[in-house]
Amino acid sequence: MNDGKKHTIPRFGFAQFRFVIATILLLAAGLKAYQLATAPLPPTAQGSFFTPLLELLSGRYLLMAVVVGELLFALILIVDLCRAWAWLFSLLGFSVFVLISMVKGIAGESDCQCWGTFAVNPYITMSFDLVVVALLVVFRERITWAFPSVDRKKLVAVLIAWLVLVGPVLFAMLSLKQQPHATLGTEFVSVDGRVTVMLEPTMWGGKRFPLWDYVDDESRAMLEKGEWNIVIGRKQCEECKQLVEKLETQTAIPIAVLEIDDGTTDVGYSESQVVKGHLKIEPHWVFLTPYLIQCRDGVCVSVGENPLDNE
Repeated sequence: MNDGKKHTIPRFGFAQFRFVIATILLLAAGLKAYQLATAPLPPTAQGSFFTPLLELLSGRYLLMAVVVGELLFALILIVDLCRAWAWLFSLLGFSVFVLISMVKGIAGESDCQCWGTFAVNPYITMSFDLVVVALLVVFRERITWAFPSVDRKKLVAVLIAWLVLVGPVLFAMLSLKQQPHATLGTEFVSVDGRVTVMLEPTMWGGKRFPLWDYVDDESRAMLEKGEWNIVIGRKQCEECKQLVEKLETQTAIPIAVLEIDDGTTDVGYSESQVVKGHLKIEPHWVFLTPYLIQCRDGVCVSVGENPLDNE
């Protein structure tokens, strides 16, 4: 029956878009929480004007606070508590996300650290956040600057749900027994009591070369720029020498050899153009020698075992 009134379909606005924002925040919080509970954080890119800021933003406890805050705000959006102010804080929050991603991109970070173990280029995340900001501007809410009235039932529901979620999440993030070398491979304690790391270079592809923090400063300053063939080996390693000689005849890309500095005398290389660096002796390194890693601007583009083995 037609009652004579004109029915219109409600315009899509923040009332609906808030669920999209809440989903994004819950996903980001969940992925970061999983990383904080299961794996160490990747090192921060060094040598940039923004490095001190990025080290602060990448701090473990700050990221835990971000996870807790994202969970709380997502619940506020879901129950539609103080909609106009929730819209304003969404706009401000994603604007800050844009700036952080932009700074990480400028600093040379390969991962924005927004999505936990899923490495996403900061510029991709920045573009995504810019789209969210633009949509928030389109689906704007009218702000009245008076202190908003709060629905107490909704507030209590948010706080109860938040506490239920945050309890196990915080427990998981705080209970992780850190393995600071897990980004390099498998860490364990050997029979002589030394912290030992079995290097697994095959898991480094597309990531920042994780051994930079263990290379002498002079070599690192040179090798983090441009394109390099990096050979990881030990002193007195004849296979390393053969690999370097083979590379010299097959590629114009400069070659660097990173050796374990164990006090022995190295075998020597035929060409003076080979750059030599040294890895710190702690922790104790275990790996198949030699490994060949091609790096471009400090990032592993390709990783492989000794190609001489395939001949």
